[in-house]
Amino acid sequence: MNKMLLITDQEEYSENGTVTTLFDGYLKKYWEIDIVYITPYKHSFQRKGNHLIVPKKYQNEIIDYLSTGNDLTQYNFVIVRNKKRVLENVLKYKEKYNYKVGYRISYPKQYHNLELNQSFTPKGLFNRLKYTMKIKKRDKLANLCDLFLPASREAHKVFYPDIKITSFPLFIGLDEDNLRTHTASEGETFRFVNIGTLDTLREFDVVLDAFEKLSLENWHLDIVVDNKEFIRKLLALYPKFKDKVTLHEGVHTLEALKDVVSQNDMGIALLPQNKFHNTVIANKVIRYSGCAVPSLMVNNEKNHSVFSEDEAYFSDFDVDSISLHLARIMSSSKVELVQKGKNAQEKLLKIRRNYKVLAQELAEEMDRIVAN
Repeated sequence: MNKMLLITDQEEYSENGTVTTLFDGYLKKYWEIDIVYITPYKHSFQRKGNHLIVPKKYQNEIIDYLSTGNDLTQYNFVIVRNKKRVLENVLKYKEKYNYKVGYRISYPKQYHNLELNQSFTPKGLFNRLKYTMKIKKRDKLANLCDLFLPASREAHKVFYPDIKITSFPLFIGLDEDNLRTHTASEGETFRFVNIGTLDTLREFDVVLDAFEKLSLENWHLDIVVDNKEFIRKLLALYPKFKDKVTLHEGVHTLEALKDVVSQNDMGIALLPQNKFHNTVIANKVIRYSGCAVPSLMVNNEKNHSVFSEDEAYFSDFDVDSISLHLARIMSSSKVELVQKGKNAQEKLLKIRRNYKVLAQELAEEMDRIVAN
């Protein structure tokens, strides 16, 4: 059996759907897998089963560091997640240890930074030049690899057109062996949930304004986010929401996240129309569907390519449209919402958008690259 080393940008004990479920789960049926977790909290190397814990100070010389006490010729493939300087070091030793190299970009961060630096002040222009140069260096390194793993074909086309190597879209999928069924929440209150990153680019104030515009009062919103600084400042502008919104603490595992999602009737997956959000199905949609909870998502071509009105609600990204759809959802029966969530889960399974299938297809792709 071939063997792979995945070098993540995750810390020990973190849970990430693609890392945890795909690489450290289903893919092990086809390949032996070692996973490097980089941490600022340890000062020496540790091995815990197939997990290799590396102090953060050594990350940019990762191959030099791992070569002490480890036979790196055992790996047929080394995949790097996001970190360019780590990738640079991995590529440096590609010929010496005779491994193939893959590069995973989970989110187009540099384009995100460009989008946020539109200022024409000297500092703004400097930042745009800096991020443009980073993108060029990233693409140059990626083209020295054997496999590129973007989030979708559309993302590859829009954000990485100059990366010309073999591409395998690595989308977030359902964990087929750990799906949940769903029942409606009790009472007359309609419960909404929003999970995932919140920042300026995601314009969550538009969603909150839509809730504020509702004449109906029988709603509650759960919010789960790792970095709470932005949302706390935003919620402070909506003092009337004090008893309407719960910002959850202590949700650190995938199972804990599922527990919160499952308590709700509808998942909020509303993101503004831009090239970031129009090229992938939002991760949160898949999380909701894994719990058979339906989504209110933005009305764009990518979302409609997977879901229909039988499986989700679609809204334009403006206050009036969102508020109208929230009211429509609250005028529906909770039984109807439960059925939509079930339909969404079944649709994703039908189109083979799950990690079990993805693992098999990725293994076959890597086998072909190694064989050639």
